[in-house]
Amino acid sequence: MNKSDSQTQQLRVSTTLSDYPLVQFSYMNQAEKDDTTVILPFEVLSQSPGYREIWQLQAPATYEKQKNRRLIQSDQFLVLIYDSQSSDLSDVVSSVYDDAFQTGSNTGYGHLIRVWNYFPAINDNKAGMENYQRFCVARHALLDRHNQLGRPNPAATAIGTHNQQSCYVFIFSKTPGTVIENIRQVSAWEYPLHYSPKQPRFSRAMQFGNLLMCSGTASVVGHETRHKDDLRLQFKECMRNIAVLLSAADIRTDLTEGLFRFYLRDTDDVDDLKQCIKSAGLKHHVILGGDICREDLLVECEAVFQNN
Repeated sequence: MNKSDSQTQQLRVSTTLSDYPLVQFSYMNQAEKDDTTVILPFEVLSQSPGYREIWQLQAPATYEKQKNRRLIQSDQFLVLIYDSQSSDLSDVVSSVYDDAFQTGSNTGYGHLIRVWNYFPAINDNKAGMENYQRFCVARHALLDRHNQLGRPNPAATAIGTHNQQSCYVFIFSKTPGTVIENIRQVSAWEYPLHYSPKQPRFSRAMQFGNLLMCSGTASVVGHETRHKDDLRLQFKECMRNIAVLLSAADIRTDLTEGLFRFYLRDTDDVDDLKQCIKSAGLKHHVILGGDICREDLLVECEAVFQNN
């Protein structure tokens, strides 16, 4: 496993700012405006006391803001943030991914390690294709154009917003991370084609130095949804899948120490989800209202872990 000094010393994720911020995440109903802050198009339904999500470095970054793109750059990392209200999903995905890979290549950041994809109406069906399928097709075409299909897939999340806003966030690095797959699940890029004409392209997790970035994780075993219509059992399956990723990585910490972001389809279920989180003993979390890529999935989570 690659553990260069630049990896192990620079990138950390925390609820408190102790070094220099690379990117911080905030939300519509608690927006904090700052050069490094991206306001994601979701409402916070609940969070643990003192919850924040700050990706930070041991050296300062530079910031550049353009019309629909922000660029944050350090010696090791490049963050690109795109916002859109366009209803043409395929066009937005094509434009965003093309610009992101072109910018990464032109500036010497050749390795995409984490990406978040947020767009409206993820389950809507138009002309026989769901928007999530349409997203997968558009992403696949751009990955092919930029010769990325044979390269390691980043950790990634794709969630539907409850409004008309789209947001895409990319983290590139000058050095690669290590892909972690889940032995309980079929790798996303090997899914049967009935899920999408082009398979999703993401790894289940990415380890980068002392940081483990778990992708959007749901109640899926093999490639099939488990526990339809049962939020509590879906939550437990999510936790099993996250635990497998943590055990497969070179990270020595407990599941309860992770920094979790939950996406909940039905906001009326927030109290049930809060009870699940409490029973699991998770210390750091936020719950957001958002739609999952499959209509039979009620909740999805992502998590970050690191060696102390």
